[in-house]
Amino acid sequence: MYDKRLDTLLAVAEYGSFNKAAKEIGYSTPALIKQVNAFEAEIGISIFDRSNKGICLTSNGECFLEDAKDIIAQCNMAVDEAKRREKRESKLIRLGIGGARAGQRVLERCHRVFLQRTDMNIQLIPIVDTYEDFLHAIKSIGTDIDIVSSIYMGEEAERLCSCTIIGNPNLCLSVPYSDELADRDIVDVSELSGRRIRIRRPGNPYIDSAREEIAESAIGVEFVEFEHYSIGIFNECALRGDILLSKEIWRDVHPSMKTVDVRWNKTVPYCLYYAKEPTEDVRSFVEAIRSIPEESRIF
Repeated sequence: MYDKRLDTLLAVAEYGSFNKAAKEIGYSTPALIKQVNAFEAEIGISIFDRSNKGICLTSNGECFLEDAKDIIAQCNMAVDEAKRREKRESKLIRLGIGGARAGQRVLERCHRVFLQRTDMNIQLIPIVDTYEDFLHAIKSIGTDIDIVSSIYMGEEAERLCSCTIIGNPNLCLSVPYSDELADRDIVDVSELSGRRIRIRRPGNPYIDSAREEIAESAIGVEFVEFEHYSIGIFNECALRGDILLSKEIWRDVHPSMKTVDVRWNKTVPYCLYYAKEPTEDVRSFVEAIRSIPEESRIF
């Protein structure tokens, strides 16, 4: 930064008097004179001519202080910009999203939040659409990431951080276009009799509930379990002709699979995961997302 003694020199030049300048900037006159004299001795030029008639700038002093004004202005601009940048960064929310359609749903909400809160900046952190990568992101909350948006991740994630539900997408089916059910937009659970259905292994209470209803209402269903949802599961179903128990947020995510609704009341929470003791900015962001009016919600 610039030498703050330049402010003293400019005050003396403006008022043409040590006494007046000292009074204006809150110095004693002897202290001010001592500071001016020390500065002139240090840089080796005379800034002021002293006489019985008062003080005035020397020609060198006049040129010097004109340049000093530019230096001070540039330094003040740099400080102001740094403060603005710090303020923007203090409002920065690092939001982890997946690459599938689920991420787009959250982005639509973020857009509405940003229109309401232009002081808040959102940095998107891409997460590979695997359970392991999302769990790793959740474990990184507070260091590399502030919030992770995801379908309900289970008890392990809840032990690690706070969780706010921002929507409840329907559970539905993803069926190959070669299947006769692809001609339908909605089916009854009983119509799944005799089908081979890919379903996540037990452990998620919402998916487990849907599994129980299928087992009770449909005859001869073969359940094929998988560990976690991924694009690879959609690929396998498309190749083998299997039906996949899917979610509304992944509607038509695969070009060879059609999303078909089911006549039931089965949903799964969509959540924001964040630190158990979040910053005020994170808490404010989560509340802003959660408080979007019902008619504007995309879940």
